[in-house]
Amino acid sequence: MNMLNSLMMLIGATGDYTGLNIFRDILVIIMVLLAIALIVIILMQKGTNDNIGVIGGETDTYMGRNKGQNREKKLKLVTAILGGIIVVLAIIYFVVILVNLA
Repeated sequence: MNMLNSLMMLIGATGDYTGLNIFRDILVIIMVLLAIALIVIILMQKGTNDNIGVIGGETDTYMGRNKGQNREKKLKLVTAILGGIIVVLAIIYFVVILVNLA
């Protein structure tokens, strides 16, 4: 509800809507978008159960096993980076709130 009030104040350009509140709302929007991206990337990763490939007819050769290694490493790296960015933005967000309350 606070976000809706902030948006209405921004559209109407009335009230005590400061730059700090705009920055806070932008942080929330960025965190939501990053969280959605993080969910999608996690769902793109392969499961850890190695025996599930038998059902789909996956080959058990060296090339068949290591074919997706680079893709999986990249997805894990992107997952860690996005998670770290969300944590940093959350800390910044709460610092901004504390400054706003003071």
